[in-house]
Amino acid sequence: MPLEGLPAAFTGFVTLLTAWLVFDAFRRADWQAGLREHLMWALATAGIFLARQMTVTMPGGMSLQYLGSAWLALLLGYPRAVVSMVLIALAHAAQYRLSLPAQSLPLLLLGIAPAWTIWLITRACRRWLPPNLFVFLLGAGFLGLFAAYALSLLAAAGVGAWALAGSPGPPAQTQALAGYWAMMLPYALLLAGGEAWLEGMLTTLLVVFAPGTVRLFDERHYLRRR
Repeated sequence: MPLEGLPAAFTGFVTLLTAWLVFDAFRRADWQAGLREHLMWALATAGIFLARQMTVTMPGGMSLQYLGSAWLALLLGYPRAVVSMVLIALAHAAQYRLSLPAQSLPLLLLGIAPAWTIWLITRACRRWLPPNLFVFLLGAGFLGLFAAYALSLLAAAGVGAWALAGSPGPPAQTQALAGYWAMMLPYALLLAGGEAWLEGMLTTLLVVFAPGTVRLFDERHYLRRR
């Protein structure tokens, strides 16, 4: 994601917004939970960190990377998922010697935004759709994850195109912008679809065989006797 052409006011706003959302997540996370929950939290965070090490560089220099933040929110809840993504972002910055302010925009768009989106989707499914198990598994576990990742990746592509348009160079960069969108759009949708399919299957297995491990799955609502 090219960032050099973004206005300073925008980057400053993003940094402040990200800092506030991170503070709110740390404040709301359940730090008094039992050892089992903390162990699961640590294992899930470590698993996503290892998965994000597997990147694929496409022709043109674009790198595809596993996201995992929306699934972490399904598994752990929104506050814990954000805390995990912050820790992963800090480890990534230390690993590649990146500045912390430069991590605020990727953290916001690809870490916090998917977690927040899937939280909203699960709440909407619970409020507006029938209390059926397949509503959660399909509505949140597959389609919801796809929407969360696709919207976040397309937003990141839009910000990247904005930065590319504002970067130093010829006044007219129509060809470069068209090429950037032509590259980003299909890969964003493919990446979102692949993650949603994999994580949807994992969510289904956990809901069926390990009850209580998916925090955003309300068993009393979806499994109540009629």
